Amino acid sequence: MSLDDTISTHSEGHDHGHHEAPEVVDSRERFGVWLFIAGDMVTLGAIWFTYLYMRGTNTDGHWMSMLGYQGHSYAWYENALNSSAGLPAATTIHVGPMSAGLIWLVALVVAVSAGIIWWAEKLLRESKNAKAFSNIALLGTVVVLLAVILSIVQLRHIPSIFVANNDSQVMAYTGYSSAMMMIIGVSMVHFIILAFLGLGLAIRSARGAITGEKWFQARLVRIFWVWVAISTLVTTLLTVMVNKL
Repeated sequence: MSLDDTISTHSEGHDHGHHEAPEVVDSRERFGVWLFIAGDMVTLGAIWFTYLYMRGTNTDGHWMSMLGYQGHSYAWYENALNSSAGLPAATTIHVGPMSAGLIWLVALVVAVSAGIIWWAEKLLRESKNAKAFSNIALLGTVVVLLAVILSIVQLRHIPSIFVANNDSQVMAYTGYSSAMMMIIGVSMVHFIILAFLGLGLAIRSARGAITGEKWFQARLVRIFWVWVAISTLVTTLLTVMVNKL
């Protein structure tokens, strides 16, 4: 079955029945996805550079260490600071690297979700079974939501350090913690987008908008999903291996 048979466009308004060639529509949509991915590559490249730069310079030795206090809330330290006894002398707090196992687990979960979506698309194109595609796309969505939950767990494990300097009292983070917070936060946004897209695939296929003949939206989502999985694996390799050098 040709592409002409698989995509139908409906004219509305004042187009006087004009139809774009299906090949043009499909090519334009794929170009748009690749253009979006190219922009995402630039953003992630800047984040990777920032991580490596901060690791290399280690300004004032703050990559994984900071002078301050740890273990209580900001309110607790503020009360202690304003009390008659005050706070004891600050000590150097060393924050070790985050759990490599948890970081790799997130990457693995995202990779599995990408494999599920790719399998769903392949099954749709070969078997024309939209119902099975809908169920599998929903499974991929659930799996990537697990990556979102794990990312939240990672963020909650990033320790803050109370720093009191003259009249300034803040909960601060080491250079490593700040960089990881940025990386995990950006990754989590990607995972949420994937969950939204996966849910959209499941709903649209259940309603008949995506079928064995109209599978092109599934391919567009799969392309972006695989890119996110690859970029997550690269980011994981970078953040885990660099600290071992």
